[in-house]
Amino acid sequence: MWLISMYVIEMLSYMVVALPIYVLIRTIIIKRKKLPVNKLHELLLALFILYLVGLASQTIIPKWSLSVDGSTGKFYFDVYSINRLSSVNLIPLRTILNYFQVNEHVSGWSSVSLVNLLGNMFVFSPIGFFIPLLWSRMDSFKSILFIGFGVTCFIEGTQYFIGRSTDIDDIILNTIGVIIGYGVYLVWKILSVREKTVD
Repeated sequence: MWLISMYVIEMLSYMVVALPIYVLIRTIIIKRKKLPVNKLHELLLALFILYLVGLASQTIIPKWSLSVDGSTGKFYFDVYSINRLSSVNLIPLRTILNYFQVNEHVSGWSSVSLVNLLGNMFVFSPIGFFIPLLWSRMDSFKSILFIGFGVTCFIEGTQYFIGRSTDIDDIILNTIGVIIGYGVYLVWKILSVREKTVD
């Protein structure tokens, strides 16, 4: 549970910083282009953009630190773009199957495996939910599958060039997560139509 909390807190920190920046930029765009304002749409769009920032913080934004040097008292800023534990896996299902095997070298392996499996899926689910909700022309399984697959391929490709692990199984799990999100959207859409019909 602590592992999930750590990721969530780190994502939220980026989202909080991004919020005022997004509001400022979006306000300028609306005023300059004289766009009509739908409060619900703007709220959902803001949530989606902030989610994307949080997602980027855990996938393609390099880890960094800002601190004070104990010996000199000066501030320093470091960016860690190389991970010595990074790896590349191009064999489908290899990593996924490893999650179901016992690993005595890693403490709490079952918890780590569960977090990786479910995390890789559900962290991408909002893409499948928000995109058709915000842009009706994207409301099709084919469009969502294409977007989801494209986004996760972009992320995995970027991770390769910034020294992080790249895994085809992440692409599989992430895409499944997007499809799950789209499934939730379809259920919500059906329930909304039924509610309007009853009213």
